[in-house]
Amino acid sequence: MGLLEKAESGNEPEKKSRKKAEKKPPAKVEPTPQKKKEAPKRESRFSRRKDREKKAKEPKPVADLPSFPDGFEQPTSGQMAFRRLVDILVGYGWMFPVVGIFAWGSDFDATYFIIGGMVLYIGNVGFLPSRFNRTIGNIVSRTKFVTSGGNNASWAYTFLKGLNFPFALIGLVTALTMLSDLSSPLGETTGSAIFRVIGLLLLLPLALDWLLTRFSMAKRGLWERIFGGVWLVRSTKTGSTKGWLKRLDQLSDYAEKRGLLSEKEEDTANLD
Repeated sequence: MGLLEKAESGNEPEKKSRKKAEKKPPAKVEPTPQKKKEAPKRESRFSRRKDREKKAKEPKPVADLPSFPDGFEQPTSGQMAFRRLVDILVGYGWMFPVVGIFAWGSDFDATYFIIGGMVLYIGNVGFLPSRFNRTIGNIVSRTKFVTSGGNNASWAYTFLKGLNFPFALIGLVTALTMLSDLSSPLGETTGSAIFRVIGLLLLLPLALDWLLTRFSMAKRGLWERIFGGVWLVRSTKTGSTKGWLKRLDQLSDYAEKRGLLSEKEEDTANLD
C-alpha cells in the first residue's frame, strides 16, 4: 500500500502540471500593423514651374528650317520679343505722346517733335544697320539679320520691314474713315479718293507678308524673300569700351540678368 500511494503521489504533480498547461489559453498573436500607404504629395504650381524652368527647351532643328544659314544659331523667343519691343519704342515711341496731346485737345505745335522722331527712326533702321549691321533692338537683344548665304542683311530690309507699323496704322485709319461715310466711301473730291485708295493699298503688302509667314514652310515673309531669305540669328555684344554703344551693351547685360533674353514657355514660329 505504501508503494502504491507513493507512486500515485509521484504522478499527481505531473497531472497537475498537465492540467495547468491545458488551462493556459493560447497566446494571442497580435497582427503586425500594416503601414499605411502614403498618398503622393501634390506638387505645387511653384515646384512645377521650377521643373519647367530647369528643363531646357530644345530649339527647333535647323533641318526643319529651309535655307537657314550655316554657322549661326537661332535666337530665343525672349531675344525676338525684346528686339521687337525696343525697335518699336525707338522708332514709334514718339507718336504716342503726340497723339495723346492732340486727343487731349491741346493747341500744340508738334512739328519739331515729329521731325525729331523721324530722324530717330531713320537713324535706327537706316544709319545703324548700314554702319553696324544692327538696329538698337538688335544690339540690346544680341541678335542680327543675315541672309541665307550668311551675309549681313541690307539696311533697306530693316527700313522697309519697319514700315509695317505705319502702313498698318494708315490703312486702319483709312478703313475706319470709309466705314464712317458709307454714302461716299471714296470721298467727295478726287484728292480724297486718291489718298483713301493709297491707304487701302498699303494693307496689301502687310496681308501678303502675314500669309507667307503663316503658311510657308520656311516661315519667311514678303520682305525676307525679297532680300534673299533674311533670318534673325544670335550675335554677340559690340565690345565697345566707350560711348553710347557701351551703354547699349550694359543694357543688354541687364536684360540678360533679368531673364529677358531667355527662352519663354511659348515659342513663336517666326524668327524675325
